[in-house]
Amino acid sequence: MGRLSLKNVTERKGLLYFRRKIAGKDTYLRLPDLDDPDFHAEYRRLSQQTAPKEGPAPGSMAALVAAYRGNPEFAALEMSTRINQMRYLDLIVTEIGERGVKGLRPAHIYTMRDRMAETPGKANAWLSVMRALLAYGTRIDMRADNPASGIKRLELGEHEPWPADLLRVALEEATPMTRAAIVTGLCSGQRVSDCIRMQYGWIDGGIMEFAQKKTGKDVAIPMHPFWLEELKKLPRRSTTLLYERSGAPFKTTGAIQARLRDLMAMSAVREVHADLVAREVITADATFSFHGLRKNSCCYLLELGLSDTEVGSILGMSSEMVRHYGKRARALMIARGAAERVTGGKIVPLARKVVS
Repeated sequence: MGRLSLKNVTERKGLLYFRRKIAGKDTYLRLPDLDDPDFHAEYRRLSQQTAPKEGPAPGSMAALVAAYRGNPEFAALEMSTRINQMRYLDLIVTEIGERGVKGLRPAHIYTMRDRMAETPGKANAWLSVMRALLAYGTRIDMRADNPASGIKRLELGEHEPWPADLLRVALEEATPMTRAAIVTGLCSGQRVSDCIRMQYGWIDGGIMEFAQKKTGKDVAIPMHPFWLEELKKLPRRSTTLLYERSGAPFKTTGAIQARLRDLMAMSAVREVHADLVAREVITADATFSFHGLRKNSCCYLLELGLSDTEVGSILGMSSEMVRHYGKRARALMIARGAAERVTGGKIVPLARKVVS
């Protein structure tokens, strides 16, 4: 790894730690790997924090956060999940750390959630952390109920499927690894968190088999020839299909999402986006994410004639979600079928009634 020159960072057995004095003793806090996209954010957060001179007031939200961070279940979470939760835990301590846990009411939580209404994704992530935090508070008898349990998440926009013209220019302009990621998402219909996990060892007879990270569902995906040909173009530098420039597997989804944002900002892609807006195919504020490729895949399989159950089994989603994702594809399929009958029929004028 080479000699580190970052202040307060030390390496032990190949792992990185942030060293801090607490009560006169050195304490070592685990850091992400140096090439992890979250490393600098976590290092900056720890560098800016100062060890508290006094502990939080008993019964306060700050005390609950401290207890939550110290429980074994939090320590067992994946590094990326802990880092993400800690951002929102810090926000909670900053905003209402001095408030008593027992005095927190749903109205307070609604107010804090609605302050982030312009960024609903952030608001929903904050609410999830708050809900988990207060659930832990009920477990350790800091209060009897969870005031966040009945509060709904804010509505998010739909993950739109990528239009054909946008997909074409994106594949043309993308770097080889970004292109492979797009093709993997398009042909597998899986979430980005699963696409970065896929390994060559999981392929058996042209079928990609694994358990989804989010749901635990077992999926078996027939690998399209286009997908297989795309993978052949990349040097096999890792056990995973997709990998960082260093050859190491992607550890978080952030790197892929950042690559897509950069791709969507390219002039050639923006030109196609503007043309689609002018033709009223999409709205001016339409955005396209990796998850939209999951909807592309669902629509494609439905157009092939697969049933909702078959599509759901391949993609690892419920039949209800397949129907939701496939609404647009089904409308087009019905229109195509009707078009043959409508355009093939004869227009016969209505006979006039003779009025005597």
